[in-house]
Amino acid sequence: MTPHILLFNPAALSGWQPSPRMELPLSLLCPATPVDRAGYRVTIVDQSVNRDWRRELEEALKTKPLCFGVTCMTGPQIFHALAVCKLVRERQPDAPIVWGGIHGSILSQQTLQNPYVDIVVVGEGEATFIELVRALESGAPLAQVKGIAFRENGRVTFTGTREFVDMDAQPPLAYHLVDVSRYRRRLFGVDHVAFNSSRGCAFDCAFCWDPVMHQRRFRAMRPETVLDHLQRLMHDYALHGFWFNDDNFFTDPRRSEEIFLAIVRAGLNITIGKLHVRADALCRMNTESLDLMARAGVRTLTMGVESGSPRLLELINKRISVDQVVEANRRLLRHGITPSYTFMMGLPDETPDELAQTVRLALQLTDENPGARWGFNVYTPYPGTELYNLLVAKYGFKPPGRLEEWGEYNYRDVREDASWVPKETKRLIRALDFPLMCNAQAKAMASYKRINPIVALSMRVYGPLARYRIRHLDARFPIETKLVKSLGLFARRK
Repeated sequence: MTPHILLFNPAALSGWQPSPRMELPLSLLCPATPVDRAGYRVTIVDQSVNRDWRRELEEALKTKPLCFGVTCMTGPQIFHALAVCKLVRERQPDAPIVWGGIHGSILSQQTLQNPYVDIVVVGEGEATFIELVRALESGAPLAQVKGIAFRENGRVTFTGTREFVDMDAQPPLAYHLVDVSRYRRRLFGVDHVAFNSSRGCAFDCAFCWDPVMHQRRFRAMRPETVLDHLQRLMHDYALHGFWFNDDNFFTDPRRSEEIFLAIVRAGLNITIGKLHVRADALCRMNTESLDLMARAGVRTLTMGVESGSPRLLELINKRISVDQVVEANRRLLRHGITPSYTFMMGLPDETPDELAQTVRLALQLTDENPGARWGFNVYTPYPGTELYNLLVAKYGFKPPGRLEEWGEYNYRDVREDASWVPKETKRLIRALDFPLMCNAQAKAMASYKRINPIVALSMRVYGPLARYRIRHLDARFPIETKLVKSLGLFARRK
């Protein structure tokens, strides 16, 4: 009988969610594709989109899978992953439990201390996972599989770092392993799905896990490969919208321009609902490049601004200026492309005045470009990052000692033990987080308008108070925030 490989995508959020997360599980599809092509039977169960996931999982476990694989990031996703791994261990105690994803890759030793983790795929999984599957099937020593860490007889063994995969040489993903219709996201009147044409970022932002995971190595598909993949998705699934998840799509300006040219020349008539771009990169683009981007179907560009404080921008190695952000915003207004900005609160030693600078910058961007959107998150220390190391060395931050404790870390809460955040700044963050999320221009509000009309109506009613609090940094009597959190209505992000 053909061996069965069972893979699981845990929900990324905890708590009630008015806007469900609908995103193709690329972190599973990438390693699953070589396994599927090698003739193994592969099942992917996705907790984030499948309400009946438990029944589907129980049925799949009856086949006694060769192994059970789970992908996981730092945050509440860990809770969901561990709960399912416990169930798997109870049903099929002999099935090795394999963890992949960013958290396990960065903290493989600690992850393997948990009794529900047997093997960790460290780094990218395409080449590693198929070798691991073959080793498990044949009974070959796991030590021969490069790119994993595993626990054996109470000891943890790491088999060494595997080379990065050649993205251009990877086959089209095995989308048939999932129900693509569940992942369609309606944007600009067109159904979108997630797509990834490159990995890595050449920059060294101190808060980001990407330099740790990808070692500042940018790797990308050639333009003709990107075009081929897009055309396949269009043909096979009648899709005309794509949500690019590249870490930094514009790292190679010539490549990005060639992709847009190829899309225009092929007459694809697609909508690109999201692309990540840096403000400085956008400021270097000329009018012709921006016009080409618009003709290729780009509708939204996402920019990580993080802060309106020059000191904090320097601290986090962002290497952009507030002036560049303002200029980028004005240029996009002229070209009909929607900018979507992300900001952080609770960075080390952030003063109330510096938080006010960030809020004022966000308001200026939407005042000057009414189509612009933005969202605020609370800074969360990712293990292994430069800022994480600074918190340990300078602020006495004590990282979690166990895998499950990392599940408490999320983008919606400023922790009591966040010694790097001044007391008054904490108070402001806790009071303003909900109004910022509910502001009519916030990214979250845009999502809720599409998904949940009741929530959208509630937010519109609350909107005037939210805008007043934001514009005046009014943290007095934040009754609404306390009520929402006490009722568990604040989804906690991964």
